[in-house]
Amino acid sequence: DKMDSKKALKRYFDYDSFRNFNGVPLQEEATNSALKGNSLLAIFPTGGGKSLAFQLPALINKETTNALTVVISPLQSLMKDQVDNLEAKNITSAVTINGLLDPIQRADAIKRVIDGSAGILYISPEFLRSKTLERILNERQIARFVIDEAHCFSTWGQDFRVDYLYIAEFIKKIEKNNKNKQIPISCFTATAKKDVIEDITDYFKERLNLDLVIFQAKGRRENLEYQVHLTEESDDKYRRLRDIILQENCPTIIYSSRTKTVDDVYQRLYLDKFSVAKFHGKMETEHKIEEQNKFKNGEAMIMVATSAFGMGVDKDDVGCVIHYDISDSLENYVQESGRAGRSDKIEAKCYILFNENDLNKHFELLNSSKLNIDEIKSVWRAIKNLTKLRNSVSLSALEIAKAAGWNEEVYGLETKIMTAVSALEEAGYLKRGQNSPRVFANSILSKTLIDAKKMMEDSKLFNKEDFDSATRILSLLISSKRRSMAGNELAESRVDYIASILGLTRTTTIRIINLLRECKVLAD
Repeated sequence: DKMDSKKALKRYFDYDSFRNFNGVPLQEEATNSALKGNSLLAIFPTGGGKSLAFQLPALINKETTNALTVVISPLQSLMKDQVDNLEAKNITSAVTINGLLDPIQRADAIKRVIDGSAGILYISPEFLRSKTLERILNERQIARFVIDEAHCFSTWGQDFRVDYLYIAEFIKKIEKNNKNKQIPISCFTATAKKDVIEDITDYFKERLNLDLVIFQAKGRRENLEYQVHLTEESDDKYRRLRDIILQENCPTIIYSSRTKTVDDVYQRLYLDKFSVAKFHGKMETEHKIEEQNKFKNGEAMIMVATSAFGMGVDKDDVGCVIHYDISDSLENYVQESGRAGRSDKIEAKCYILFNENDLNKHFELLNSSKLNIDEIKSVWRAIKNLTKLRNSVSLSALEIAKAAGWNEEVYGLETKIMTAVSALEEAGYLKRGQNSPRVFANSILSKTLIDAKKMMEDSKLFNKEDFDSATRILSLLISSKRRSMAGNELAESRVDYIASILGLTRTTTIRIINLLRECKVLAD
């Protein structure tokens, strides 16, 4: 009875039946396939209930064998959403370990994984290179690895993430510690592009000798209507946008490919007294969560965002998606517009406000984010020079970029360096190891800078110069402005960024941070 998926569906989620896709029970078939121990790839449309297809087998496995399911997901906000949604249904066995947690929450999540009270663990692909993760997973029987947004494996996909390529190697390590027992995997994506599917299936066949059973829903959505409006200059475009918002009068997402446009459109709508929120990668993490929640809870009716918003956001009453400029790709457009009409009860509208200049801007942006062979060669030369006197070296993306002579303002610097290192590793030129620890802004234990200074004075560990440097480091951590320099969520106050921003040497920065830990201003 415990292994019966229909009974478990009612028991955990209070649903009477699984979701069908054009009459085909794919959600149920994928769930049952996982319960039989198969490895699989499920291609479900945006809003197609893919989360349930891996959460239900995970909950059944926890109940029957107390095994842990590890879910690898690319966005911290997505993980938090899914854990919160499960808790709202009184399911408390899911935890996440990511950079949004403070030290106490993080320690609690780790404890719950080790003591067996957690049945689902959400992590980001970057965390796979952490020694802590390997240690805690070796304490548990692993039921399955779930890879959400699996199109991030594919170099054909717009969302290619180099850390996804490390997944197989990490799974091998865990299997070795589990006496070489093969662990099944489930991949989920909404992207049905043939090349992407081949990349995913080939990767797991070649690296883990796993054959994936494929469950593919037809991508057609019957409740979406598409319209393209040709616009002139920016004022004309904004007027059209306002007209559509007033005409539709429903929860609306407005997408733009540039953060500056998001800020500008948000500001104009706000001044025009619209109920509006915004979301893009250069905002502080806390601010993003706040804005996302405003939209989800109905406090704001309009969300202006880059494509960073929406992946995994569970809101079924969006009646309108407007593209203020064109998407990066057709598949991204299908995903973004598919965030409208998540409920079958809604007839939703999808608009594109098109201007000829948008294409030029789009190609400029695309070219600036591409990595070329000369850049890969410059990274290789830099790493060779840095390892002349020793076999291994611990470096950040910023340090490699500086050694390669790159301008720190290069668009997507961190991603480009990581992609170059990944390409060199794939070609056998180098081996990337585990990540060094980071210093997180939320690891500060004192309530204010004044409290921190008093603790530093009382400790008698700091001379005047060190005290001044420590104060500058803490001010930076508290203000959390360092993310804008890296332009993404990965650059969480790492030592290299702190050193670079403050003009300190890396050695000095590490020494001061260790002193701050010793006097309990920073958590370990």
